[in-house]
Amino acid sequence: MNNLKLLAAAALCVSFSSFLSAEEAVKDENYFKTGAVTVTAEETVRDLTDKDAFPVPLRRDEKIAGAAIVNGGVQAWNVINSGAPDASLSSSYASAIPGFSFNWANYSGWKKKEVIYTYAVTNLMQIDVIKIKYAVSYFYNGQDLSTNSRTGTDPISALAQPKPVGGHYITNFTVRPLTMNIKWGWKFSLNVRMSDPMNIGASDDPVAQMQADLNYIVSTPFSTNGAMWAYSIDGLGNFKDVTIQEKEVTEKIAAPEQAEIPSISWN
Repeated sequence: MNNLKLLAAAALCVSFSSFLSAEEAVKDENYFKTGAVTVTAEETVRDLTDKDAFPVPLRRDEKIAGAAIVNGGVQAWNVINSGAPDASLSSSYASAIPGFSFNWANYSGWKKKEVIYTYAVTNLMQIDVIKIKYAVSYFYNGQDLSTNSRTGTDPISALAQPKPVGGHYITNFTVRPLTMNIKWGWKFSLNVRMSDPMNIGASDDPVAQMQADLNYIVSTPFSTNGAMWAYSIDGLGNFKDVTIQEKEVTEKIAAPEQAEIPSISWN
């Protein structure tokens, strides 16, 4: 019986410590001080199945010059506003696709890549005041393989058919929050801005490439801090966390040596 009472008391203490009141938080200055920030990632790749939605085609209101790789989606959007998912997420995506009319039914070989990030801020009281899990995903490897079906056709019929659009493209690039846990007094916002698409392949076999800049802001009643995560993607499925690469390069740069200043006598 005594052991049960001790266990109940311990559970009650844990319960109260987990649900820190606003009044207790304000009294402890360490509640609003960051002790550690961690970021982890998990990457998956899979072929599309019948359960997946087919990539969204070029928006018809876009006026695009021919023979160019363009963004068939939006240039920028909000993901999280003050700790809540943005209402426009369902229609917010970016694509790097050929900028002229073509038949989406000819495109096959699509794969989906998804990278799940977990971002956590732990204060000096060892409480995870912010813990966000978000997914970066996109379709890639879309190719027009219709040239294979034209083998054996007569030259006149071949000339009458539109020329297939080769290359490897990207569509339905999205950033969406999966889970969010934000404690009282802390705020978190996240938005996406896409670079203009570019071709990193050959002129007759393009490979689309884009960079996504994710700007985030962490704020408390006493401070506001922000930074950026940058991700590079291409039509071959390559995903690069540019933020990590830039950090690693910066850390390898040696600190400048202190130059010796000769003593000067003013007498």
